[in-house]
Formats: sequence, structure tokens, C-alpha cells
Amino acid sequence: MTDRTKNTNKGIKAFNTIYIIGIIFVGMKLIHYLQWTFRLIRRWELPDEPFFSKVNLTSIDVEMSITAYLFFSISYIIVFGFIILGLYQLDKTTKLFAGNNIFQKEVGSNFKRVGKSFLFFAFGTLIIDIAILACTQTSSRVIDLLSTELMVFLILGYLMFFLADIFKEGIALKEENELTI
Repeated sequence: MTDRTKNTNKGIKAFNTIYIIGIIFVGMKLIHYLQWTFRLIRRWELPDEPFFSKVNLTSIDVEMSITAYLFFSISYIIVFGFIILGLYQLDKTTKLFAGNNIFQKEVGSNFKRVGKSFLFFAFGTLIIDIAILACTQTSSRVIDLLSTELMVFLILGYLMFFLADIFKEGIALKEENELTI
């Protein structure tokens, strides 16, 4: 086995470890969100735990209907699911790398799908939080909603688009090289 293959296998194992940790983390968050939402539905009153938006609704006296809370919580759950979709696409791409199928159109399209999923999550949560601010008519600023999590997923999303373009260019160069030979 060559050093390159060993390094590739180490990288794939490291990614798989991070992938499993990411899936566990996202799964735990989704379970927490679902539990909160089911408690809201079951008793039709706010659970004791605070709502999971970045908008701090506990420190201010806010009047928002239970139906609005339900709508926003379901929206959060749906948008949060895009992280799982993005991680799944990354896992598919890693399996292509493991099979030495690096310069294929599917790799570039997978990276583009991952980027779309991560950006949909980032902008989706931001839009939901802005809607909550508008619904509650609080004096909070939109700039306060820009969290580290949002910035990380924005950067990752655009990085995935960048990688998709790099692999698209690599595929074109590979095809051109094959035609030359």
C-alpha cells in the first residue's frame, strides 16, 4: 500500500468520525426540538424550557400565540434537517473518493448540493428569527441574530460551491488531457 493510499484512508476515517459526531449532534438537537414541539402540542401551552430560536423571548414580556410558536418550531425543525441532508451528500462524496472516483461530475454536483443545503439552513434560520422578531415586535436588533453557527454554515456553504467549481474545472482538464493522449 502506498503512502498516498494510507493518507487517503486516514483522511476518510477522520471524516467518517467527524460525520458520525455531526450526525449525533444534529440528531440530538432535532430530538430536543421535537420534544419541545410535542410538549407544546400535547398541552397547548408553552413548555417550561425556552423556545430554541436565537431570539431571546424569555427576558421580555412577549405576546405570541401558541399557533405561531408551533409554526416557528416546525419551520426550525425542517430547516435544521438540511444539515443532515448536507452531511449525507458529503458522505456520498467521501465514498466516491474512497473508490478513487475523484474527477467525476457527481463529485462536483454533490459539493454543490452540500453548499445549497448548508446555505438553506443558514439563511432559513436567519429568516425564521427575523420573522419571530417581526411577529413579537421586539426591540432586538437583527445583527444580534448573527451567531457563530450561522457564520460557520455560511462559510461552509460557500466553500462547498468553491469546491464544486474546482472539481468542475478539474473534470474539464482531465477530459482535455484524455483527448490529447
